[in-house]
Amino acid sequence: MDMSIHCAAPQPALSASQLYGGVFHAALIVADDLAVAERMRRILAELGPRRRIVIASSRAEACSLLASLPYDLVLVDMRLPSRDGVSLLMHVRQAYPRIESIGMSATDDHELVSAAISAGAIGYLLTEADEIELAYLLRSIERGGAPMDSRIARRILSSIAASAKARTIEPIRVQAPAANAQADAKTPQGLLSPRELKVLRLIAQGWSNRQIAEAVYLSVNTIEFHAKSIYRKLSVKSRTQAVHEAMQHGLLN
Repeated sequence: MDMSIHCAAPQPALSASQLYGGVFHAALIVADDLAVAERMRRILAELGPRRRIVIASSRAEACSLLASLPYDLVLVDMRLPSRDGVSLLMHVRQAYPRIESIGMSATDDHELVSAAISAGAIGYLLTEADEIELAYLLRSIERGGAPMDSRIARRILSSIAASAKARTIEPIRVQAPAANAQADAKTPQGLLSPRELKVLRLIAQGWSNRQIAEAVYLSVNTIEFHAKSIYRKLSVKSRTQAVHEAMQHGLLN
């Protein structure tokens, strides 16, 4: 009888593409730091080996590429000279509203993050993060997520909590008096229903649509409907932008 023991060969570590699959048809990376650009290109290439990935080193070059070929994702280094990162994000939002844009930088800079989100970015990445984490965040776009580095998300949530505690912003008026109904209807406070406000505040706390649905005894489809209505009324495209806009108008107090 053959009593020999056959040891299984060690399994190779899974790559980002094997873990999270492909997601992008065409991506444009805009960064004047070649090392950063190449690193992000490599991560995106693993997510979608047959997808087109192009690098631009300036706003002017990026605008030329955007005009010549279709893209569905743009990564923008917010440390481009002369605030070109902000102006490029604004250009993408206005000229190519179907393109998802994401801001990025080496470190968490509050002003850069805020400027990127205000300019239209649906998320923000820290390029110093490890490649598996970056791949996971980028992959979340396919599920309708807003890729946000956990350190930035934690800071934003802390800011929301501090703002709510201080209550320095004018209280919310969900239902305006009849005399002022027309004026208040133009503001986010007047636009959002009480249920939408509740959903928005749970979104700001990082709850998923499924968690919100279970908490308020509604279906996930209903929560998704409310979320889309919130985005439309606040003129935003993502959870991150919705939370940012809500903070500006005191909707999270």
